[in-house]
Amino acid sequence: MGKIPERCFCLAFLLILFVPFLFTNFKQNQVSEIDNSYLPELQWSEDTPVGDKINIIEKYLNMRIGFRDQMLTMYQILNDRLFHLMEHPLYMYGKNGYVYFKFWTYIADYQNLIPDQEYADEFAREMKAFSDLSGEKGAKFYYLLIPDKKTIYPEYFPDGINKFDGVSRTEQILHSMSEEGVNWVYPYEALMEGKQHRQVFNVKYDAGHWNDFGAFDAVCGLYQRLRIDFPEIPMLSEEDYDISTDHVDSLLVSRFPIDEEVPVFTLKASTAVSDSDWLNENLDFSGGNYSRTRYVNPQKRGLPKFLLFHDSYFPGRELLFTENFSEVTFIDRSYLLGTKELENILNVLKPDIVVFENPERVIDLHFDVPKAE
Repeated sequence: MGKIPERCFCLAFLLILFVPFLFTNFKQNQVSEIDNSYLPELQWSEDTPVGDKINIIEKYLNMRIGFRDQMLTMYQILNDRLFHLMEHPLYMYGKNGYVYFKFWTYIADYQNLIPDQEYADEFAREMKAFSDLSGEKGAKFYYLLIPDKKTIYPEYFPDGINKFDGVSRTEQILHSMSEEGVNWVYPYEALMEGKQHRQVFNVKYDAGHWNDFGAFDAVCGLYQRLRIDFPEIPMLSEEDYDISTDHVDSLLVSRFPIDEEVPVFTLKASTAVSDSDWLNENLDFSGGNYSRTRYVNPQKRGLPKFLLFHDSYFPGRELLFTENFSEVTFIDRSYLLGTKELENILNVLKPDIVVFENPERVIDLHFDVPKAE
């Protein structure tokens, strides 16, 4: 009888080892929710060395093995509960339970370790080309740089990650914009003012983006700059919105459990109507899965037309603009590859205001624009 428990133990051990392999995900174009990235594929060329092929196969199996997400989630939960450690590919704990991104460039930017004046100058020249073209088409151009959570709440960044003296990448970018004569908006003061009496980035949920309070405060900062040139634009008012909360029980693109209430703004009344079908009919978006929305407001015909090139900070934020402009168009900034695309968009939409937005953590040089002589 003594051998039966041993055999059961061996059988259970073998099942633990081999069952996950039976549930390996072999489908193509699969996305890992826990890593927020595509799962690797078995792809190599004829010239790929055998050692590299073995590494590709190993990574493929490690990332696609059955129950991987569940095992990683349990590992993360145990580390959090037992040691208050966040073992997560995207996030890390700061002080007082705050959650921040953990990738290298995000941390290095906080530490002032990645300033690059040549990079800043080139990027500003690209924005200058967009600004000049917008001006030729009768529109005013503005560059909008959004502060990161680490910039607004640096006091909760993890101990041991030191900030060094010196110029920051943000300071270089904005200085270069000024040197090129590009209008820029950096709503740091608006967010810092809002921070004094409410949470403008959530403590845990969605470490990469502001919450609805932060979006409202930052857009108010944008409006203050726009109203210098367009005083007819009405200012935002919280009285126009119902403010509630939603409960979230896990981090964004993660199964890591949390317990947090996040603010939600809902516009009480609107006279704007969606016109996205017209946008799709008049601009070609077939080259990629680009986010885009458009609203027209028949009761605000005397107000400017607003065009925003944005990243992930602005989808769903149209309600902060629709009642203050005659037309509002949001287009994913990755659609804008250079002056050719911008000229086509300006010819079709004929906006009065053009805004190009970046968050501090993602400032890309990927445009086809005229180079300086």
